[in-house]
Amino acid sequence: MNRKYLIIIGIIALVIIFGLLAWKSINTSHQNSPAKSSATKRAPLPKEATVILTKNGFSPKEVTINVGSADRWENKSGSQETVNSDNYPTNQLNKELNFGVFTNGSSVVYTFTKPGTYGYHNQFHHEQEGKVIVVQ
Repeated sequence: MNRKYLIIIGIIALVIIFGLLAWKSINTSHQNSPAKSSATKRAPLPKEATVILTKNGFSPKEVTINVGSADRWENKSGSQETVNSDNYPTNQLNKELNFGVFTNGSSVVYTFTKPGTYGYHNQFHHEQEGKVIVVQ
């Protein structure tokens, strides 16, 4: 056989060998990786979230809970405050969040039965806003 043909056959053999090794490596890594589900797993959400109303506003400003869970607003502002539904000043988007005035040291609790995003504010200081995100 001509030396030229031997070199070509050697190169083809190397390409085939490296191709098989690469294919095996890709297949092995897919078999050893955990199966991905169609739904993204997330940490379980609390049955009740707590938001503290301070003299500077709501903390945290946003909580996420499951349908059927509750949010507790605790007034630790040192004075009377409110939790009212958005939009200021009419408070009509989620009327169930119009709790009115509650005194320092007291709290209000509401259990959410429908998914959605519920915005609220302090009627006395309408720039103090928060949000409850309710998921299935």
